[in-house]
Amino acid sequence: MDFQRLPQRFSVVHNAPQPAPLRDFAADATLELGTFVRTAAKPAVCPICEDSGWKPTADGRVTRCECRLRARGASLEESAGIPKRYARCDFGSFQTDLPDLTSAEHQSLHTARFRAMRFVEEYPNDKTGLLFIGPTGTGKTHLAVAVIRGLIEMKSVSCLFCDYRELLREIKASYSPTVQATELDTLRPVLETEVVLIDDLGASATQTPWERDTVAYILNKRYSDELTTIITTHLIDKPSPVAEFAELSPDRFARNKQLDEARSALRDRTLGERIGDQIRARLHEMCRKVEISARDYRDRAK
Repeated sequence: MDFQRLPQRFSVVHNAPQPAPLRDFAADATLELGTFVRTAAKPAVCPICEDSGWKPTADGRVTRCECRLRARGASLEESAGIPKRYARCDFGSFQTDLPDLTSAEHQSLHTARFRAMRFVEEYPNDKTGLLFIGPTGTGKTHLAVAVIRGLIEMKSVSCLFCDYRELLREIKASYSPTVQATELDTLRPVLETEVVLIDDLGASATQTPWERDTVAYILNKRYSDELTTIITTHLIDKPSPVAEFAELSPDRFARNKQLDEARSALRDRTLGERIGDQIRARLHEMCRKVEISARDYRDRAK
């Protein structure tokens, strides 16, 4: 072939400089718009520990540096599964001094926040959980989330947020042959995490025997393993109508015609009726009750 007869436009290829081999580039080179650009690698260095993770103390010992604690806290908060709606809930944003609050409401909210903050301060010396009880819209979930966020940020405690209805739905879904996760896969984090928050316990419109057994298993397992559980519920902390009436009038219990009316009136409102009297008793062994008496914040806003 006579290369001299090639069209002029091919001469640019013939005369073009050859690209440098890849091995000639620095290891930290980055690819940008098809061109290799040299970049200087400048890893961030903690000025306190120089990325060792340890800092000296006044008594000549060493302790974990804040940079590692912050990194672990961010990882723990991500794995806690706190919903976005509650991502900014903390003790500082829990309002107890709004102008439309009555003195009784103010006192109730203030006491609840104080007890929640005290729990974080004393953990793990006192690992008894908390049972937040009160009407809808009084800040129970806000305070409960503030507790687990405080444990994560201040003490690097592994925590988990569980919505009661969502948890039951996931367990039921695990029974489907098309779902790869098993019941044990779903339950393992709830059973093993150091601190678990179960939000809106007993919120199902109807409570089946399977649901009661599932809740009983979770709470009894955590109780036996001495793990801390935090509960929120809008239900009244009373036994089921049957148990309550049997305690008050054992002689008339079997013959009373008003029993069905009492059951119907209280079925959707008492903790004992919804989750069972035995599980309610177990909750009182596991948790200290924090009762909030206030109006729904949405009604107060109106």
